[in-house]
Amino acid sequence: MMMNRDTTTSQKDFSPSRAVWKTQLDKGTHSPHRVSRITCIVNRLFSDKIVEQVFKLGINTIFDETGRTAREFITPRNLGLPGSTIKLQSTPVDIFRFTVQRKQARMVMDYLVRAGNFDVPGRGTIFSQDLIEFTKKEPIFIDFDDIDDNVAHDIPYLKKLSYVICVLSVPGSGEKLAKVALDLGVCVPLITHGISNDLREQMGLIRITIPPEKEVVHLIMPEQDTESIIRLLLDEGRLNKPGRGFIYQTPISYGLIDTRMRVGRQQYAASMEQIIAAIDQLKGNTFWRKRLDTSVDSVDQQLWHPNDNCEISVISEEDTEELLKFEGMKAGATGSTVSRLNIIVSGTKEQKASSLVLSTFSVSAEKTNDVVDALLKNSAVGIKNSERVQVLDSPAAYIHTF
Repeated sequence: MMMNRDTTTSQKDFSPSRAVWKTQLDKGTHSPHRVSRITCIVNRLFSDKIVEQVFKLGINTIFDETGRTAREFITPRNLGLPGSTIKLQSTPVDIFRFTVQRKQARMVMDYLVRAGNFDVPGRGTIFSQDLIEFTKKEPIFIDFDDIDDNVAHDIPYLKKLSYVICVLSVPGSGEKLAKVALDLGVCVPLITHGISNDLREQMGLIRITIPPEKEVVHLIMPEQDTESIIRLLLDEGRLNKPGRGFIYQTPISYGLIDTRMRVGRQQYAASMEQIIAAIDQLKGNTFWRKRLDTSVDSVDQQLWHPNDNCEISVISEEDTEELLKFEGMKAGATGSTVSRLNIIVSGTKEQKASSLVLSTFSVSAEKTNDVVDALLKNSAVGIKNSERVQVLDSPAAYIHTF
């Protein structure tokens, strides 16, 4: 996690999200809920199965973001020439997110793994993250006794994973970083798009060289490889240069990762991705894959925040996004990345809520409570069922200050 060894203990002893939970509980204005956010990244051909299963469990609200995954597509060379050609191939996906009570997260994931066949390479990725959520209602308690239990409850989920988010300012840089991740054998990269409201607005005329449109690359990787991989991503994306973007990580409690990084004719009975997935499940983790040992000396330590950061996510109506950005930055956030969401509600046809947005802030620990206060004060959390504020620990972040 790109930190000195002596900071590890302090990081484990202190959790900014837990501090927010305690502070807001003492204030009593808003009720914080300790929940798990489940994320499903699935090919659109199979999206209906996931939505159907989520609703069968009694969960009535799903937030959906669109994106694409990148894989290497391998084909034989023309005219029978030896060798093969490799190019990137994108597949449209849905990113479903919803929250459940923490103690029920694993059971919920068991049902979704069956519905989406997430244990088969190429079918998608599913994972759970523990966080603090402010919303009008706490997630329902699911009575599994009333639900068909023809599912496996011994799924060997991977643990000690990191979710790395790269927000990139240069058009086309998303595919470049995706190619790096594929070459390293990290995971199947996910690419989404958003608008960044950040310090570019404070840069005078130079801001016109930095487009507000961002490509966001999402990567899931072994925790012990995160430090070295982030170092490589910083170099490849030149994120140590002003206006190039920023990168941060959040922890994953457990999940299943899509390991089908290459598509094409396989020479053997089992593909390399199937072998990797099988060993992951046997080991119960991805530690055995560790092979990177890259120095981080070239990283500007003034820009690298090695511990005790937070990711704050706000789901709100579009017409309040500017106000939330302004109040969040005034309270100490460096900016936000905004993406559009669809909301799918149980009992109705799919509802396309184009006015709903997801604003994501990366905030230092000392500013987290102030930013949360500002966002809660100016949002409709507690009034509208669709609006919510989520606070998640972020062990490390690399943010360029202009």
